[in-house]
Amino acid sequence: MLRVDQLNAQDFVGLSPAAAAELAARVLSHVGEQSRQIESQAQAIELRDAKIASITFELRRLLKARQFAARTERMNAEQRQLFEETLAADQADLEAQLAALKTAFKMPGNAPDTDTPRKPKRQALPEHLKRVDHHHEPENTTCDCGQAMVRIGEDVSERLDINWSIGVCRNPPEVL
Repeated sequence: MLRVDQLNAQDFVGLSPAAAAELAARVLSHVGEQSRQIESQAQAIELRDAKIASITFELRRLLKARQFAARTERMNAEQRQLFEETLAADQADLEAQLAALKTAFKMPGNAPDTDTPRKPKRQALPEHLKRVDHHHEPENTTCDCGQAMVRIGEDVSERLDINWSIGVCRNPPEVL
C-alpha cells in the first residue's frame, strides 16, 4: 500500500481505473486533512497573537499608570510602597506570560520580533541639489578655567528645504 505523502509520478503509471479512483480518494482525503490542520494552526496563531497584544497593552497601561500616577498627599509612604510593589509584581507576571507565549510558539523561519524599534535607513540626498551651509559656532571658545576649547568633531545634519536646497548645519562639539 502506497503512502499518500510519498507518492511520485511513476506510481500513477499502469494503474487500473479502480486503483486510480481509490488513490485519488486517498489523496483528496489527505489534502482535506492537511487543510483542516492548517486551519486549526492558523486559529491557534491568531489566538496567540491576540493574547500577546492583550498582554502588551496591559503592560503599557501599567507602565503608564506607574509613570503618570497621581502622587497625592492622601496616600502615605507605606500605602504608596504597597501600590508600587503590586504594580511591580503585576508587571513581572505579565512580562513572564509574554515571554512564555513568545517562546512557546517560536517556529523556525519566523520573522524577528517587531517590538524593538528599528532605526530608519535613509538614503543620502541627491548631490545635484544646491546646499546652503549654516555654521553654528559658540560665542565663546574659552573655558571658565581660562583654557581654549578644542574641536573634537562636528555633527552634520542635512534636511530638504521647501526651496529645494539642502540646509547643512555644523555643530562642533568642543571640550577641554
